[in-house]
Amino acid sequence: MIDIGKPYPLDDSFKAAARLHQSQYRANVLQMECNEYGSKLTEPDAKALHNYYDGLNVKRALRKRYSENSISRDGDMLRSEHIPFNMLAPLRTDPSLAKHIIKTAFGLESDAPYKIKIEFAPKPKGDYLDDATSFDTFISFTDRQGKKTGIGIELKYTERGYPIGKTEKKKVEDKQSRYWQVTRQSSAFLDTDNPRLHGDDLRQIWRNHLLGLSMCQLSPDNENKLDDFYSIILYPSGNKHFDKVIPEYQSYLNEPQKVFGCTYERYIQAIEGNEEILRWKQYLSDRYLVVA
Repeated sequence: MIDIGKPYPLDDSFKAAARLHQSQYRANVLQMECNEYGSKLTEPDAKALHNYYDGLNVKRALRKRYSENSISRDGDMLRSEHIPFNMLAPLRTDPSLAKHIIKTAFGLESDAPYKIKIEFAPKPKGDYLDDATSFDTFISFTDRQGKKTGIGIELKYTERGYPIGKTEKKKVEDKQSRYWQVTRQSSAFLDTDNPRLHGDDLRQIWRNHLLGLSMCQLSPDNENKLDDFYSIILYPSGNKHFDKVIPEYQSYLNEPQKVFGCTYERYIQAIEGNEEILRWKQYLSDRYLVVA
């Protein structure tokens, strides 16, 4: 019998349940040994990309974005870096599937063709936020009124807020940084000097929202120019942190419907299609849905 592996004593209740879930999946479904904690693959299994779904463009999308292996991304089943590939890369294979999920899971009307990019940061970064902010997944399309619309998706699993780093703190404290320039130039915020926006709980949501807003502020001849933007946080229902912080962030917006959450459960439930699509749907359910 393959060892489930050690728990981590500092995990909160949901993270402990998710770690156990991933450990059991590794041991019972993948039937592979662990590296240190139960939710980590061994280095050979990580390099063989066993952290990823085998089909529907997932591994091809990974290799298109990253030519080299990363043990933290490819070997850690609990961290969220690999999840955009497993959960969203298949949308690139089927425009009708993308349209259906955007409507059913996110409640947004859209039309093909779609441009779908995983781990996307527009360049040059000085035209945007002048930092390393990126979208876990970015979807763009032109609607029936001719408006180019962008959807920026941030995926979370067990993550919550995070303490500010030195470089980020400098940008937050500088009222002339791109963070604040974009905030002031947009019409998105009720108060463009609200200190809650850059608190530990909201700062990631704010930065991802700002990245999309910066694309709306580009000149019309820029290929990345957007006419409209939606920011979505995709997270499991067991991570109650986002049930609290998303409504708070929305309360600071003029158009709160432009930033919203969607649970993994809702997203996975929205998936419909042929046998290949349904196998992928079952994989996502088995792999990521945790009963805490």
